[in-house]
Amino acid sequence: MEREKREPEKIRIKPRPSLLKRLIPCTFEEDGCQRLILLAALSLMIALLVSPSFMIDFSPYKLGDIADQNIKAKRDFLVEDEGATAKRREEAVRQAALAYDLDERLSPNMTERIENAFKSMRDYLANLESDALQALSNQPLIGSPLPTENFNALTALSSSGQQFLRKKKDFEEILDCRISAEIFSSLLERQFSLEIQEKIEQLIRNALDRGIVSNKAWGRLGQGETLVIRKVGTGEEAVVHPPFPFPDLDEARKLMIMQALEAGRDVKEMMLITAVVSQLLQPNMTFNLNETEKRREEAYSSVKPAFLKIARNEMLVREGQKIGPEEILKLKFHHRDVADKHWFFVFLALFVFSTICISVVVHVTKEHLPTIRMDMHDYLFFSILLVFMLVLSRMGIWVGDLIGDTSGILSTRTFVCAIPLTAGAMMACIFFGVTLSLIFSLVFTLFSGMIFGKDFAMFFYFMIGSFVAAHGVSVCRNRMVPIKAGLLVGLTNVVLIVISAFLQDQWMFLKVVTYAFFGFSGGIFAGILVTGLTPLAEMCFGYTTDIKMLELATMDQPLLQQLMVDAPGTYHHSIIVGSMVEAAAKSIGANSLLAKVAAYYHDIGKVSKPLYFIENQFECENRHEKLAPSMSSLILISHVKDGIELARKHHLGKEIINIISQHHGKSFISFFYNKAVEAREKALSSKTTPIPPINADDYRYPGPKPQTKEAGLVMLADVVEAACRTLTEPTPARIQGLVNRLINNIFSDGQLDECELTLKDLHHIAKHFNQILATIHHKRIDYPATNGKGKTDAPDPGQREPKQDKDKAAANRERGKTDLKRLGIH
Repeated sequence: MEREKREPEKIRIKPRPSLLKRLIPCTFEEDGCQRLILLAALSLMIALLVSPSFMIDFSPYKLGDIADQNIKAKRDFLVEDEGATAKRREEAVRQAALAYDLDERLSPNMTERIENAFKSMRDYLANLESDALQALSNQPLIGSPLPTENFNALTALSSSGQQFLRKKKDFEEILDCRISAEIFSSLLERQFSLEIQEKIEQLIRNALDRGIVSNKAWGRLGQGETLVIRKVGTGEEAVVHPPFPFPDLDEARKLMIMQALEAGRDVKEMMLITAVVSQLLQPNMTFNLNETEKRREEAYSSVKPAFLKIARNEMLVREGQKIGPEEILKLKFHHRDVADKHWFFVFLALFVFSTICISVVVHVTKEHLPTIRMDMHDYLFFSILLVFMLVLSRMGIWVGDLIGDTSGILSTRTFVCAIPLTAGAMMACIFFGVTLSLIFSLVFTLFSGMIFGKDFAMFFYFMIGSFVAAHGVSVCRNRMVPIKAGLLVGLTNVVLIVISAFLQDQWMFLKVVTYAFFGFSGGIFAGILVTGLTPLAEMCFGYTTDIKMLELATMDQPLLQQLMVDAPGTYHHSIIVGSMVEAAAKSIGANSLLAKVAAYYHDIGKVSKPLYFIENQFECENRHEKLAPSMSSLILISHVKDGIELARKHHLGKEIINIISQHHGKSFISFFYNKAVEAREKALSSKTTPIPPINADDYRYPGPKPQTKEAGLVMLADVVEAACRTLTEPTPARIQGLVNRLINNIFSDGQLDECELTLKDLHHIAKHFNQILATIHHKRIDYPATNGKGKTDAPDPGQREPKQDKDKAAANRERGKTDLKRLGIH
């Protein structure tokens, strides 16, 4: 009775602390805080590894220095060709239009002066008498040079001569030009006739309308330049292309003389007219130096610099090379775009980008893929794997820069093709399945592409390779699968390289073969790397792969050997449960291998107290008869805790440990609870002192309920197989009825609420359970022992089965009911 009064100790399964929890102080043990710290650390590492691709180290060389390292172009950029730019600008200046100002007012002004001068002289001559006119015309000055430089000679002239000089001077003032006395005398002789006036005006207009330049030397007129004629006053412009019709003053005079020559005209009159026009002609087009210089400056500025294209990975400076003007220019433009970009801001931007990117991917995955459950242990694994892949990327570029610079055939891009980044997708798929592997591949190929200099071609190259790699190891049950997947990835890389060469029109046979060889090698390296790293990850993170499952499924495992020796009934029960769940798992899309191996180990906790479980009691007393119900319940519950401890000790893996802890869910041990209730009622009837009520939770497994299909399968198979042992006559019909009833009870009790099993799945599970149990429990013919003569007392094996003893059958039936109650089913 004292045992009944003792409050049974509740079994609480403490989860094994993760590696992260052991590294972080206790004040940061909350999951939310741990995730933030891990996210910050991961983003920090990503920013450190990616930021060098956004910043180029620059050693400030001077002209004449010797380069101490190879410098390659990290990106495509343009270098200004100053020589070509200068030539283009000189040509643009030379071809710039020359500006001339055209004075259109000169022609009418000159015509008006000629008309006024001739009219005044005609009016003057009309007022003179014939004798005075004769005297004026007969002056000795006619035909000789005028003594304009000798004042004494002028005063000595006669009055007629002085009058001649005065009229000549008046005539010159009106014309605004000087003419010789001989010409004036000829005009006077012809009395300044209107015909001569009109002929002079006509020649003047023709010459000025054509345009007369002051000097062709100004602006190098005639060398092919375009002219812009600007009209003085209106500002209108006209563009004139060569050949130019504009003569200078000498040419205009020659042209005028040729035009003045007419058939039948008096030679003296023609010479008179040409002489007057020659004196009157003056340029009406003047070179505008300021406007021309302005246009030349505009032409100079309009010429864009000439650039030389420098391709990515092109060598700018080689180690030991003397730095010349061309190298200085290339380095200047190479670093011009990053000169103002401080490394801290680049690092900060990449840190923020990494944080946002990873947070979004994790959040969306959790929200829309609820079947994927991850804890801090898994986040730490993915973080380490991601950093490892990025370190491989950075090392690949470093090796490529180191070796590729000294080779004429290889380049950095060639070595990048051989980086085994697809190993990350293989590792993720082996431990977490294809879905998470594809998501992880997208993330790490994005950051790897940024490391490769924002090269999206390499991003797609590794992304497709990662998808193929994940598919190749989706079913990985031997150590050669990663190698075969690596071969498949290598072939895929070769195809991608050949297609890329055709699309980019870079078909160089030797180059394509080299790239293809390194790409194929990258796939092989990935398979080898995964083969070596998978056992290490299993050991460090406690994961259980299909390969490890197959190793655990062998019967020579120490735990199974101990179970077979110490608890043979439990061992036999576990083997049958394994066969049941394996067949059912295949029909509902669960992991049949995990379910089978977990079934083998689900009851290993019973090896510590095997005789307290009915399947291991062979014709011996039931030890629970001498124990209080609370103690019996505690022993039954403790086998789950003991199993978890043994599984951890032998490194069975998180998946198997979870199924061990969940294979009873929160089911109720009704047999011992009812027994405790009956004992309490008896105690109350015999004693007057109050007895505390019985807590039903003490007779319930601590859980948790099954979280996966595999855990639910093991729970169902465990109950069904144990219950079938209690059947006296296990016919197929009885087995089917029992299986359906037990599955319905478990479902109604809510034990399957947290796993993904559907009603359709339960139907398939029951169908396969019935098939296997009916096969196991089929009836056999009872062969009697042989007699002393070596003959059997049994009838022929083909005879009907002998009738079972009714008393024995009744005893077995009664014992079966008791066993069923002890399982907590009835």
